[in-house]
Amino acid sequence: MTWQETHARTRIIREVEAAAAVDMTGALPWREEWVPFFGSPAGLLTALRSRWNQMREAQLEVRTTGEDEFNDALVQLRRTQAGILAILKKASETGEQGDGAGAEVLALTGASMVAAPRKSRRHHGGPVISR
Repeated sequence: MTWQETHARTRIIREVEAAAAVDMTGALPWREEWVPFFGSPAGLLTALRSRWNQMREAQLEVRTTGEDEFNDALVQLRRTQAGILAILKKASETGEQGDGAGAEVLALTGASMVAAPRKSRRHHGGPVISR
């Protein structure tokens, strides 16, 4: 996977997070132009499940030293990712053995909710000093 593909996948996941935060029904946001990156809604669901697992492991392991801090961090993480958790829960309830095959899909149309990152400007040769 190239860096461009990685950035595109991250942008898509952020768009899904934004749509899920607005629509808390648990339906999986999907655009047909995402097929090259995830293959199908089931592929996107797998990526979301992986992202949730990584976030949970990283944020709860690093930020907690005691049981109370762990519980507080878990509550905060669940609150900030409530839309994604609703998608994962609904997919596991409707799919056979939690594979997400039966996930309800929310077809997105129109412009992306998440703006593409601006390209950085590289200055070659050092700063320009004007007098």
